[in-house]
Formats: sequence, C-alpha cells, structure tokens
Amino acid sequence: MPVTVHQNSFGNTNVRVEMAIAKVNEIEIYYEVHGEGPPLLCISGFSHHLKTWLPFIDLLSKSYQMILFDNRGSGRSSAPPPPYTIEMLADDLAGLMDALNIKSAFMLGSSMGGAVIQTLALKDPKRVKKGVLISPFAELPRTSLLKSTTVGKLLQSGAPLPLIIESIIPWLFSSDFISAPEKLKSKIEEMADNPYPPSTDGYLGQLHALESFNIRNKLKEITTPLLLIAGEHDLSTPLYCAEELELNLPHATLETFPRVGHMPHVECREAVAELITSFFIEP
Repeated sequence: MPVTVHQNSFGNTNVRVEMAIAKVNEIEIYYEVHGEGPPLLCISGFSHHLKTWLPFIDLLSKSYQMILFDNRGSGRSSAPPPPYTIEMLADDLAGLMDALNIKSAFMLGSSMGGAVIQTLALKDPKRVKKGVLISPFAELPRTSLLKSTTVGKLLQSGAPLPLIIESIIPWLFSSDFISAPEKLKSKIEEMADNPYPPSTDGYLGQLHALESFNIRNKLKEITTPLLLIAGEHDLSTPLYCAEELELNLPHATLETFPRVGHMPHVECREAVAELITSFFIEP
C-alpha cells in the first residue's frame, strides 16, 4: 500500500500531484499521480526514471490521470541485485495497479517500457485497455545490447558520467537533433544533472532483462490495440523492429517520424502527444 503521500503542484499548472511509495513484490516502487481522468500508466525505458514523462504532464494530465513510476532498478524505486526479467517488471506494474486499485488502464511505454506493456498484455490482457509503444521491439538487436553492455562496464570502471552520456547520445537522438553544438552540450548537461542515477545493480539488472527478452513467437497472441511510434533514424531500435511488430501484432498501427532517432517523444513531443490522445479516444 502507498505511504508518505504528499500533494503539490507541477510548474504553474496547478495540477494536483501525489507522490508515494507502494510495496510491490517485496520491493518499493516510487510513483507519482498527475491530473485526473482515466488512468494512464507511463513506463520508462532502460535505466531511465519517471522524469522521462514530466514534459508530457501539461499535454496529457488534463485528460488523464497520469501515473508515473520508476521501474525496479531505476530512480527512487528499489534496486535489488540482478538478474531481472521483463516479466518481473510486468509483474511490478501489475502489482502497482493492484496497490492503486486500478483494474484496467491506458499505457504508454518507451523502448523497454514497450516490452513491459507487451508482456503484461500477453499475460493479463484485461489490464491493458490500449497501449502506445515508442521505439518498440520484440527482441533488442545485438548491436544495442553490446552498446549497453559496454556502458555498464564504463559505469563499473568509474568513468565520468558526462563522458558516458556523450558516448550514448548518438544512440538516442538523431543527427538533426544534436547538430547544433550548444544544443548537444545542453542535452549532455541535462542528462548528467540526474539526482537519481542508476545504481550498478539496477543498471545490470535491467540489462539482463533486455538480454533475455524475446517475444517474437507470441506476438500473434497479443490482442490489445497498440500504437507503435518509431523514428526512422533510430540506431538503438531500428525501424525494422517496429515494422516487425506491426506485421505480427493483430491490432497494431505504426506511425513513423522521418529524420528522428530513438526518442521521438523528446524530438517531437507535441506531435507524439497528439498521436497518443487521438489513439486513446478512438473507439
């Protein structure tokens, strides 16, 4: 059950905010609730925390009760020793829903978050009304896994965080997005100014979850309506990953953004929010 509840406002929006911790599967999951309306659970990607979704509060919280949370291994949630699995993260999501007395909800996930949504939709389809998967995949490409493994080694070696971030920037953003030197410098500083960086256990645990995830042979069993959003210049999960899902998921629609990388929700925030809203209100 949630504890230490606070109420606050985000920016100048005067939106009610609840910040709390839920005991789920013998760990603590930190979450925040923004706005009112049908519940919308937002699941972050690998090694990211709920800050991913803060720029969407002004766009979505007037229509939805946005529930942002940190996956196990990230942010202010527990980071038990590895290994983790995507199924374990999906069980955490289901446990959080139970703690909040939410039987079914809209869901929004980025990259690894999309893998969590697919897994929950397969295990317990009643829980997922509709899902939006940004930069999705059925199995993470080996190139992306190798990059993430190398970053893990850099973290363990004590390499400076700004240098590590600089090495992964091309895997996250398009060439167009980072072409301006000042814009690139600002993005690196923003990512380095992280009050809740992933622990080694948390990073390696989530990496193990990605390494063991492969849902290819079960895609046709997922009956949940899904919107797939992909950047055409994504290096981490190339466009063919989303195209494979569109081909094999029974009820999936793919929307692509030209000259955009792995983070279309960052590069094209307002356009992505419009797609999300339109998809959720469709009958």
